[in-house]
Amino acid sequence: MIPKDCKRLAEVDFPIAEVSRHAVAENSTRYGHPKGLHLWWARRPLASSRAVLLALLWPDPCDPLCPQEFKGEARKLLRMVPGCNPGTTDENLRQALLKFIADFANWDLASNRTYIDVSRALVKVAHGEEPPLVVDPFAGGGSIPLEALRLGCEAFASDLNPVACLILKVMLEDGPRHGLNFADELDGLGAKIRRQAEDELADLYPKDPDGATPFAYLWARTVQCEAPNCGAEIPLIRSFWLCDKSSRRRALRYRVERNQGKLPRTEFEIFEPTSEKDVPVRTVTRAKAKCIACGVVLPAERVRAQLAAQHGGANVVFNADGGRVGGARMLAVVTLRAGDSGRHYRVPTERDYEATHTAQQRLSQTLESSKDTSIPA
Repeated sequence: MIPKDCKRLAEVDFPIAEVSRHAVAENSTRYGHPKGLHLWWARRPLASSRAVLLALLWPDPCDPLCPQEFKGEARKLLRMVPGCNPGTTDENLRQALLKFIADFANWDLASNRTYIDVSRALVKVAHGEEPPLVVDPFAGGGSIPLEALRLGCEAFASDLNPVACLILKVMLEDGPRHGLNFADELDGLGAKIRRQAEDELADLYPKDPDGATPFAYLWARTVQCEAPNCGAEIPLIRSFWLCDKSSRRRALRYRVERNQGKLPRTEFEIFEPTSEKDVPVRTVTRAKAKCIACGVVLPAERVRAQLAAQHGGANVVFNADGGRVGGARMLAVVTLRAGDSGRHYRVPTERDYEATHTAQQRLSQTLESSKDTSIPA
């Protein structure tokens, strides 16, 4: 085993340029990578995690306290790895180990049997029969504990975020338990959950007359214009673009309807703009809202006050008959069509608001039932 005072490779040198290059290349990997389980916002590259762990777990051959057993086994095993020449001196062995670490950071070699076997064997020689314990109390996406398991270590990982804890459980427990079949089993389970969700939520996403299925509802919070003789509803929209792809450019534009004895009302339509100038400018900037009907700008403090009165304004308000009377406003509906790639957009209809009203009622019933079944304090 490594003596306590023996230096580790990370204390004397580290192939940071090569490891960084592999880490950048790994970030471009789209398929077959563990990060595909969930796009965690602060995931560390596996390349750098693997390299740093090896540099911390292996002793420096040039240190007088480095065990001879480790140096002898390292020379024997590194001869099995292409391009790693352990030579005859301790300096040669150090450079060979650092080269191994740099090469193993390559994502293409992450599951290479030779590299994995050599790594685990040298970790075992360095630390004895009992595997070293790698502890990561804020593991996030699990890159460090995952690589620790790959190198033959014991790993303890935790996090304050429940989403991170779920990722860690799947990554560190379910994945190793199911082995190579894990991806197929996960796909099958995901498909089953999707079918169940589609069956249970079908009435909340009613099909269009042409067979298209609503995929998403796009909403905007609203406030009331406080200018004299106006009172129009102002939808808070940061961008009127729906899709800016060159092959499918879609945006919203509006017209203001003024009926005698009624407040001005804004109606939206979807069109295909030919340039940026065709698309209306945003209605909210730095919390200030500009009325579409009269052009008056509502101060930020009044916008915040109105939204606070709406408890944030993210929910639509219905009357007793299920008609919308305020709150969030639906701007557009995104649909999918069978046999047609890409997303399509249409203006909302009463059926869409009816589905939203049904969803709100169902959510209220679910919350009430959960209160009834909760354990009293």
